[in-house]
Amino acid sequence: MENVKYNLRLAFGTGIVTLSLFLVLIVGYAQALKSYRQLSTDAVMAQTEATRLGIEQVLKSGVPLSEIAGLNLVLQPIVKSDASVIGLTLLSGSEVIYRAGEEGDKDSVIAIALNNKFSQIGTLNVFLSQDKLEQQVTSSFKPMMWVIFILLFIFIGSVLRSRERAVYLTSFSVVFFAMTVCVMMLVGSLYRDGLQSKAISLADIVSYRLSPVLEYDIGRDMITGVDSMLDHFRRANPELASIAVYKSRHLVANSIDANSMGHMIVDTGGLEYAFPTAGGGEVRLSYQAEMVIGQLAQVLKNFAILFFACGLVCFAFIRLLSGEMGKCTKDQVLERLKPLFLGAVLMESLMAPILPQFLSSVADANGLGATASSLFFALYFLGFALTLLPAARLIEAFDIRQVLFFGIVLSTVGCGLLGFSEPTQMFNVILARFISGAGQALIFISVQGYILRFSDKSNKTQAAGIIVFCFNAGFISGAAIGALLASYFGDHGIFTISAVIGGAMCLFSLILPSMKGNGGSDGTLLSNMKAMASDSLRLIKVPAFIRTMVLVGIPTKAALTGIVSFAVPLLLAEKGISKESIGQVLMTYAAIVLLVSYKVGPWVDKQGSSKTALTLGSFLAGGALVVMAIAFSMNQSWLIVLLTMVAMLLMGASHGLINAPVVTHVVNSTAQQQESDSSVAATYRFLERLGHVSGAIIVGQLLQWFPVEQALMAVAVFFVIAAVSFMVFDRQHALEAKS
Repeated sequence: MENVKYNLRLAFGTGIVTLSLFLVLIVGYAQALKSYRQLSTDAVMAQTEATRLGIEQVLKSGVPLSEIAGLNLVLQPIVKSDASVIGLTLLSGSEVIYRAGEEGDKDSVIAIALNNKFSQIGTLNVFLSQDKLEQQVTSSFKPMMWVIFILLFIFIGSVLRSRERAVYLTSFSVVFFAMTVCVMMLVGSLYRDGLQSKAISLADIVSYRLSPVLEYDIGRDMITGVDSMLDHFRRANPELASIAVYKSRHLVANSIDANSMGHMIVDTGGLEYAFPTAGGGEVRLSYQAEMVIGQLAQVLKNFAILFFACGLVCFAFIRLLSGEMGKCTKDQVLERLKPLFLGAVLMESLMAPILPQFLSSVADANGLGATASSLFFALYFLGFALTLLPAARLIEAFDIRQVLFFGIVLSTVGCGLLGFSEPTQMFNVILARFISGAGQALIFISVQGYILRFSDKSNKTQAAGIIVFCFNAGFISGAAIGALLASYFGDHGIFTISAVIGGAMCLFSLILPSMKGNGGSDGTLLSNMKAMASDSLRLIKVPAFIRTMVLVGIPTKAALTGIVSFAVPLLLAEKGISKESIGQVLMTYAAIVLLVSYKVGPWVDKQGSSKTALTLGSFLAGGALVVMAIAFSMNQSWLIVLLTMVAMLLMGASHGLINAPVVTHVVNSTAQQQESDSSVAATYRFLERLGHVSGAIIVGQLLQWFPVEQALMAVAVFFVIAAVSFMVFDRQHALEAKS
């Protein structure tokens, strides 16, 4: 029996490692393909631009486009500039004057207008094939399958050599890190190859334009204007730091950007490329060091984030295999809950960087405005809020594992339905978001039920931190991984991946123990709803309760759904920010919430008052919105991302200061009422969901009425007024002093 358990652990661990390594490989492939596509397109654009200048020079002299001699010699360099070019056509009006190769997809065409002195008289269409680029990148990544096989062999071998469970975590860490380094090196190599390919294309342009000088014995003192021509070419290609043309090792002409880092390190050969030309000539060019370093830094940043995000998920599962044998049943159940709840949150958060944009496309496809987009977004939270109370009743009346399983199934179906829905199928999208919210509510209540039943004084602190940690860790991982994968798989691909994760979590939930309900000792669902309504009516008459709810609780949840989850991804996408950057901005928010939430508890206990934390949190929310308004008034993409990230840091700190202390504050503020602490906390959490549901609707309406900056500033003013009002009118300090 022991050998069977050992083999099952080994199979489970091998499966996790395999999935982790393939995740690194897929994201690396997507990053390499993205950068290689960009470099290939730049090379073709540079060659096409040079051709356009040559043709227009002839056109402006009065020669008709159809009568230009030697078009074949002029246009063929474009076809040869990159393997992705499959053909081109030269049009004069609707008449085809020249055709080479084949016409491809209209979505992959570069259209260049050709003008004479007065108007446009022709169009040059260059057709690209994305399949050829993918084939090149795929051929480079095929050897990585052997790397995965070798690393799996190392992992299995190390585990078989030792029966200690700690070997799983150690072996996984080594293998995962090794795979990440290998993929990073491969992506860097492909980027270098792309730079060289682009350099060849640029060198061909220069040698073609200077061919008379290079092929004939013309001295530098016999020609004029070549340096200015190279200056113009370098400025037209800002990635270049210098260009130099030599004839028999003698300098013919050159152009150097004196402000660039590139020419300072050309002597090292790291950024310089030299290409021979006809007639014994040579073209040497170097790239801007800032550009190359920036691109490599972007790749390294994405992989560092991927390593962290994957680590949060995979290490949670691996720890199950690395746990001590002597753990009691209660601790074992709590350990199993962590990866399951983290995976359930990951399923939903994977869609966070792309969902607002997708819902906006649904609204546009059905002839609706921005308000409808926010309504679609709010449906998830409406389903979540409406299911909370019935879910609490279900785990008392039925097997808690069955309720959890059903919740994961609902959420999975919601993700899968999005994956098979087009923007025009509005009903499917509405249904998908509502049942996803209902499913996540069932998951949340079921996990909370397991925690309550399997925690006591010995593990109460550990149990209390499971939901906070797993929710934020899942959000961090999902936002980062989803953004990195979205550029390759697309929106529907991400929805499908979320559904696959849900299916895996359905199976994983079966390792939890079956827990029969208490037989409905807490009354029927209707009686619970009446009790909650009764508690709500009594508590909203208590000034301290309603003050905290209106000034702190509901606005905070509204900011989470309306600003963080809805507006920020949508506005960043409208500014042309990449999905990777959007995911990293959202990841920043969740990471700070996790950090501050962990630290704020002891700080509040030491201060003896939660009022300070709540007031400071509200002020920080207002400050975050001010920074965000400034960010979206900028034009530079990097500055928008930087300032938005700062705003998310402040917003995350704000919510970290509020999330836990607000319940303590409400309970302490209503201590003189005839209500139990659990009743007050449950009623508050239920009413607080009004912010979840209304946040996206309110913010969406403000963005429709006002410019972005004014809408964000209006919300910021509200938070500042709410913070001042709460600070002035709340009497907690006075009450604590008397007690």
